[in-house]
Amino acid sequence: MTSPSSFARRWLTDPLTPALILAVGAVASLRYGPTLTWAIVGGLAGFSLSGSV
Repeated sequence: MTSPSSFARRWLTDPLTPALILAVGAVASLRYGPTLTWAIVGGLAGFSLSGSV
């Protein structure tokens, strides 16, 4: 059985977490501004190309 703190630590250090946050931000910003959308998509690309994934 895993403790809640172990689950939280694993979730916070998982490389998928920032990618999911950026993806949600990209989808949320589609309606509000193409510039912001491209900035977030660029962040996703930079994150994946940096070797963090």
